[in-house]
Amino acid sequence: MRSLIRYAKTPRYPCNTQSPQLGFNELDVQFSRSKLGHERIASVHAALERSEAAGLYYGSERKILKQAVLEFLVHGLRYVFYAQPGPLSRGLPTAHSAEPLKSKLVASPSPSEVYVWPDPQGVVRGQAIAPLYRSVPQAASNDPKLYALLSLIDAIRVGRVREQRLAASELEKRLVAL
Repeated sequence: MRSLIRYAKTPRYPCNTQSPQLGFNELDVQFSRSKLGHERIASVHAALERSEAAGLYYGSERKILKQAVLEFLVHGLRYVFYAQPGPLSRGLPTAHSAEPLKSKLVASPSPSEVYVWPDPQGVVRGQAIAPLYRSVPQAASNDPKLYALLSLIDAIRVGRVREQRLAASELEKRLVAL
């Protein structure tokens, strides 16, 4: 375990621990301290390799190909991560029920048109949408920027054409700014 932490502290990424962007070294140390550190690091590595094979990531330069990611999010995500609105549930608002799309739509939706990620601590009642991953509600409630991006992605997954177009244009603005 100590050798893994020592290895994680050595600078091997273009952005080191002083970088405000990603801080991979800090992430490695956190994974290392957890019980399943080796498996998590391996799964992150495998995800990066799959992303490179799919043309979403350029591994030798450690660069995300923004246009390819945007194209996948807008045109492919709703088929890969299909979402069917479920029963009424308490949770965290998502899709067009959350910002940034909520303020761009004029009509206030009825409870059957509100989408939420099921969460026991949620204060909004609406139709349940399965999040991309089970920890999404917790992660989104801790990071407003991540919450906005994931809500836009859900608008593409479950929204009507108007909401999908608004979400795609807003997502493009945010990805270009990264």
